[in-house]
Amino acid sequence: MTNVNIQTEHIIAYLEGKLSKEDSLAFEKQMLDSPELRKEVGDLRFICDTSQMLYLQEKIDVDNHWKNVSRTMQKNRFRQKIGRYFRYTAAILLIPALISSIYFYQRIYRLENQPIEQVELSSAYGLVSKITLPDGSEVWLNSGSKLHYPKQFVGDHRKVYLSGEAYFKVSSDKKHRFDVALSNGITVSAYGTEFNINAYEDDDEIQATLANGSIEIRNEKKPIPQVLNPGEQAVYNKITDNTKVSDINLYMVTSWKEGKMVFRRTEMAEIAQRLSRHFNVNIILQSKKIFNYKYSATFTTETFEEILQLLEKTAPIKCTMIEPKQASDYSYTRRTVIIEAR
Repeated sequence: MTNVNIQTEHIIAYLEGKLSKEDSLAFEKQMLDSPELRKEVGDLRFICDTSQMLYLQEKIDVDNHWKNVSRTMQKNRFRQKIGRYFRYTAAILLIPALISSIYFYQRIYRLENQPIEQVELSSAYGLVSKITLPDGSEVWLNSGSKLHYPKQFVGDHRKVYLSGEAYFKVSSDKKHRFDVALSNGITVSAYGTEFNINAYEDDDEIQATLANGSIEIRNEKKPIPQVLNPGEQAVYNKITDNTKVSDINLYMVTSWKEGKMVFRRTEMAEIAQRLSRHFNVNIILQSKKIFNYKYSATFTTETFEEILQLLEKTAPIKCTMIEPKQASDYSYTRRTVIIEAR
């Protein structure tokens, strides 16, 4: 058996729920790291689901017809003569079934050669993008974030992959769970609710905050998911592999989707990180004593330069801008800002 056939059988076993829990989690982790595998799984899931749908639509229950025929034959004194008539009728009934089988095969053959289109969207730096998914769910994608999803949801789960920050307003569907796959084997699951996820690749933490409804935080290394209530935030530490849950100010967490940056006694290190990500600039904190300096402000339409000026006026810091430089390959470096204590 070729490696391709082995992998296909493994995917089908996963889709049918025949893998063990450990193998299933390992396979999902493998999918998270492989866009090609995600595409193949999506294609096969679509084929399997559509196959079942077509089968149910086109199937003719010949067995039941024949049982009814047999009962009629036994009750009738002319069963031999009538039996020949009903057998002829049953043979006619088989013709649509045969046509259905041919149609079904042709449809499946076409489906196998029409893989599900995968969509990957990125939100440009400094912008918030709004997306409507195939099931009607709405997603706000923050600056510098990426969302990967199939053009059509098939199977028992509605699964998307996120790198960065997004706010999800999930359409209610009790039969099809909505999964957001993240790095480090973390998945956030819901059936119809609103929540925020902050999961940038270069951060040490993954944050999931619930606005309405209920969500589960699933860790492939742990058997029991963490369930959140509205107003709670789960913070997963990638280094320690631990998750902590606490109450949170929703406005502070979700105001970014309205184009705002809200800081309330926020440490300068976090402010620098968020500004860097939003405006696509390098920010270097030169002095350690300003790392933990706490600052409060709300920025809406200000440019990056205006924000730096406001920071200098209201905090004991000095900002120095270094303009982009052209490299040997004619590309340009990012702007750099050095922040030091004043």
